[in-house]
Amino acid sequence: WSSPVLVNGRLYLTSAEGDPALPSLHALCVDAATGRIVWNVEVLRAPPEATREFHQKNTHASPTPIVRDGVVYVHFGHMGTAALDLDGRVRWRQTAFAYAPMHGNGGSPALIGDLLVINCDGKTDPFIAALDARTGELRWKTARRTHARSKFSFSTPLAIEVDGATQVISAASGFVAGYDPRDGREL
Repeated sequence: WSSPVLVNGRLYLTSAEGDPALPSLHALCVDAATGRIVWNVEVLRAPPEATREFHQKNTHASPTPIVRDGVVYVHFGHMGTAALDLDGRVRWRQTAFAYAPMHGNGGSPALIGDLLVINCDGKTDPFIAALDARTGELRWKTARRTHARSKFSFSTPLAIEVDGATQVISAASGFVAGYDPRDGREL
């Protein structure tokens, strides 16, 4: 369900293959001119204890990849996030984001400076987090302060400039907030 990304004649996309309850999560590269699969790499495999709840019109591969500076970033919601080089070699994997989704993941990450910013708005305890784009290590994690009855939401963060400073704007259930990308502090 993700959108393909076209860069230098190649399409990059994601896939959740096999048993929907225990999917194999892939990143793919396709030659845009011929349709030939250049590479198809299993990036993550859902662990047996992972929550696998998703909507029938959704998959674990709904977020759209990001390609920048020779790196492909792929996100599979609560199942994990990874970075690959343009030849399909995995640079890093991050699977430490434990949250219970509602209907799976519907938002894509955003690459903001040297951060990969991800909304993690599951059934309970929603948060926004930023990974170091070079290493995949957690740089910050900020709880969402919402009084909405339903905590889950599906959105993609956005970077804007305000008075010369970057802010991360992110919609969540019951509110929209701005965050300081340096430390995740809600503005």
